[in-house]
Amino acid sequence: MVREKESDAENPAKVPEPSQGAQPAAEDLPLMRLAPGERFFKFYILTEPGSTPEQRLEHRILTKEHADGTLEMVSYNAWIAGGHSEKHDVIRVPSLSKALLDKIVARVRTEGRVPPESFREIDLSHCETVEEQIRLLARLGL
Repeated sequence: MVREKESDAENPAKVPEPSQGAQPAAEDLPLMRLAPGERFFKFYILTEPGSTPEQRLEHRILTKEHADGTLEMVSYNAWIAGGHSEKHDVIRVPSLSKALLDKIVARVRTEGRVPPESFREIDLSHCETVEEQIRLLARLGL
């Protein structure tokens, strides 16, 4: 498990714009990159009960599937206000099984006492292509 500190815009698959020799700012770094043969798996968003869409605290779990069938997970807290988001407490797990992911998500929901209306699962595994996954995420405003 790797623990990181990052700040980023809302799009988890964002690719930074190239610049003239300058290093990208931390908020321009993507949380998860897809290599050939990889695709997104599932995203989970746990919103603090009583939050408004304009200003909220979320815990997000993003996963992708490697070509060999194992998963990679990125988990972080996001503060969203006025169209801006800040990411804190980023944890990256480079390899885990689908069974272990299910246990992690169940434990987060149980220990966090997350009510059903505050839990959102976005299943991207049924999409045929990465492009279809990106279109779905865009339609959902993610």
